[in-house]
Amino acid sequence: MENDLGLHSFGLPSPGDVNATDFLLRCVDGLEVRRAAVARSRRPFPASTDLESALKPALSSEGFQHHVQLRHPKTGQGFEYDFWRPSDGIAMEIMGYRADDEVYKDILKFHVHEGTRVGVVWVPRWKWLGDRRTSTNFTATLKALAFADSFMAVEALLAVAYDWESVVDGKWALRLS
Repeated sequence: MENDLGLHSFGLPSPGDVNATDFLLRCVDGLEVRRAAVARSRRPFPASTDLESALKPALSSEGFQHHVQLRHPKTGQGFEYDFWRPSDGIAMEIMGYRADDEVYKDILKFHVHEGTRVGVVWVPRWKWLGDRRTSTNFTATLKALAFADSFMAVEALLAVAYDWESVVDGKWALRLS
């Protein structure tokens, strides 16, 4: 299922989960984000850490905690969620330009933590290779979520596609679609 903000769902998200996520996305669509570090490519889009920092005030006001440290139940090894809301078990991971390589690891975290009901992955709609854009990040994420749907230990997995629009002076506007 996809809505007008590019939210794709797998599993059975409750209407409340979809409404809460949709509300949050509408609040942050257009959010201005500045890249903190010098870009290594010709596309100086903000990094995932820049997006996390920009999202933190809005997500915190909705009860999310940033960079929550957790432990694997069998190995005891530590891992973290970018954002976690313990009141309803929603975890979020913010992916960057390497989403196609990293998304499986982040999706598996959702299934390891027993308190997680819904996992949300934010992923760039486009991956830029030189001057050419591809949908590699987004299609890899949807493919990974479709695979995970068959063995899910959570109620739902959601994918949020985002893009950037240049504003001014190194600022970018977050665009969801």
